[in-house]
Amino acid sequence: MEVSRRLEPGQVREVLDLVDTVAASDGVIPLSEHVILHLRHGGDEEVRHVLARSGDHRLVGYAHLDVTDLVEGPSAELAVRPEDRRAGVGRALVDELLLLGRDSDPGGSMRLWAHGEGTGAQALATSMGFERTRVLWQMRRSLLASLPPAELPPTIAVRTFLPGIDDEAWLSLNAAAFTALPDQGNWTAEDLEQRKAESWFDPTGFLLAETPDGELAGFHWTKVHGAHHHHPPGDDDHVHPHGHAHVPIGEVYVIGVSPGHRGTGLGRALLLAGLHQLRSRGLTQGMLYVDADNAAAIRLYEELGFTRWDTDVLFRR
Repeated sequence: MEVSRRLEPGQVREVLDLVDTVAASDGVIPLSEHVILHLRHGGDEEVRHVLARSGDHRLVGYAHLDVTDLVEGPSAELAVRPEDRRAGVGRALVDELLLLGRDSDPGGSMRLWAHGEGTGAQALATSMGFERTRVLWQMRRSLLASLPPAELPPTIAVRTFLPGIDDEAWLSLNAAAFTALPDQGNWTAEDLEQRKAESWFDPTGFLLAETPDGELAGFHWTKVHGAHHHHPPGDDDHVHPHGHAHVPIGEVYVIGVSPGHRGTGLGRALLLAGLHQLRSRGLTQGMLYVDADNAAAIRLYEELGFTRWDTDVLFRR
């Protein structure tokens, strides 16, 4: 096992190639977006990278350990090359992660993400004594089916995001909208810049709800997977869970409403505005992620035609 705080460019290319290989085989991207972004944009000093190699020095597995969350504890994700599974690689990676996690948080617990229902990561986590603590549903709906109109509250107007102009105001709105979800609410200017630099970023799909005095009341940021543009190594547009790389799909990437405008119907209106915008671009499928225990959100999504498609699980031990 190779353990390091920062990967060399050649190692990054190896890891991203591994991610693409696993995604092509499983139909599920094995690492979350923020991990892939950190890999492509230089990483983070508070991260541990674990590389597993074969006797001929091929990269057969990779694990990422984030030790920055002092409250919830270290969080890990991993990927194992399909042809090298059932040989103990995944178990060895998790054992190494547990050792590294204890070094950073003696006596603490470790969290482990398993992406995609039916993948080996969930079975591995269960077999090693991890317990489910959070479940994310991926939900989808056809954009060819009828969509209700987006009925905005009185005085609210929708416009598109202006890069370099709306950044600071949007970060403030995002923080206020997601106080209960720090993974999203704690985004920094650097987090925003990384996503603006991605090939999929399109400000015309980033909708802002604005009051007459210019206050941002909410937003719906959409993302298109599989569009025909340049794909850097490891770009998550390569493969779609249970889908086909040549069929674009629109995602409800992030949607939020300021505390002062909740209960006005703005969230539903923004959701529909984004779906209409995705459909106007010729997309035929829409997707989103939601916590499985968020009954109110799931009820809204089901009312609008979304159904459960796949599952990501966060384990803890």
